[in-house]
Amino acid sequence: MKNTHINITLDMEGQSRDLRLPVKITVKQLITELDHIFNVRKNRQKYQLKVTNKGILLGENDLLSQYPITNGDRIMIEESK
Repeated sequence: MKNTHINITLDMEGQSRDLRLPVKITVKQLITELDHIFNVRKNRQKYQLKVTNKGILLGENDLLSQYPITNGDRIMIEESK
């Protein structure tokens, strides 16, 4: 049976947070949830998720499950210009 969640580290606003994330979620949904949970009051226009230890970039509409993101990976949110 394929894993439905992954354990990652989120690097955000100078802090590292260990999280368990569902893999069937889009980047946009994930970032919206993370901003709400961590009370981030940014009006993000366009953004992407970067898997820093693998050099992978995911766009807003990408599903986490479509990429080789695995337990122990480190991610960060980057605003696109």
